[in-house]
Amino acid sequence: MDKRYQVFVSSTFTDLKEERKAIIEGLLNAKYIPAGMEMFSASNDEQFKYIKKIIDTCDYYVLIVGARYGTVNPSTGKSFTEQEYDYAVEKNIPVLAFLHDDPYNLPAEKRDDDKRELLEQFRAKVSDGRLCKMWHTSAELISSVIISLGEEVADNPQIGWTRGSIEDSVELLTQINELRIKLDEKEKQIHSLQKALKEYTDMPDDLACGGDYYKIVGMKEVYNGTDGYGHKKYKDEQRVKEMTWDAIFSAFAPYLFSYVNYESFSSALKKGINSVIDNESFFGSINEDCIQTIKIQLNALGLIEVSPKKSTGMGVIEFIKLTEKGKTYLLKLKSVKKG
Repeated sequence: MDKRYQVFVSSTFTDLKEERKAIIEGLLNAKYIPAGMEMFSASNDEQFKYIKKIIDTCDYYVLIVGARYGTVNPSTGKSFTEQEYDYAVEKNIPVLAFLHDDPYNLPAEKRDDDKRELLEQFRAKVSDGRLCKMWHTSAELISSVIISLGEEVADNPQIGWTRGSIEDSVELLTQINELRIKLDEKEKQIHSLQKALKEYTDMPDDLACGGDYYKIVGMKEVYNGTDGYGHKKYKDEQRVKEMTWDAIFSAFAPYLFSYVNYESFSSALKKGINSVIDNESFFGSINEDCIQTIKIQLNALGLIEVSPKKSTGMGVIEFIKLTEKGKTYLLKLKSVKKG
């Protein structure tokens, strides 16, 4: 009677995507039933329940370890790959493990350098009391998996699937894989939205922003007595005010929802800052260097857009308005919260 063996392929996904694809193709060509044909990696406890059901139906468990430890499940403190491994061991499913022989020389995008200690602990656990095969290239890995699996089947045959039950198994795997793919697409959408939100709200680490202070310097014409004819005299007095970048931005950004020219930008800045100081005449003018610094800083932070535009009879004029990120950040600063 024709018998086939079901093999669960476990690994981190993104860094070993091509290796997984090649291994699964090799397993299919060798008449095995691979489990995890697509993006078959758990990302939360609920999805991991589906993974365990698949592992329960498998005859052999193949573990591929590169230079990534993988996403850590907050509820267990372990990666989902390690959880899969632990579950296979718990269920006494024969495990074949393949460890990269020089993981930390792999490209940076294939490594989890911040989880190196966790990866080393996992590699040590897998190697404890088990003969692991080492691999360096994808070609070596694929060949080693197929040969090692053939030897394991010969030495330690499992129940397997007969022809009558193969279709049921493949149908079950297909249904779960389809569900997993849909879930993965939803996760991608969520990740994309989270990334977009992060771009709109996060600030560069190397630039002053948020609660960092900036010293605004300006002038104010103040009364200075009278001259010999009784005429009032005035003098220019320097004014200085330290404000956070958040306070500066929220003070005048509401004036920038549509394009304004540089003169209007300067006027809005002075008006907004005087309003925040609660003294409409604190600054009679703000130093040009300060205005330019504020403009350049907010532009560097991605909060305003500075665009040169042609003006009839006046050559090129600079126009300024809020970016989408600036609008989002302003709403965060100015919106009134409950309580």
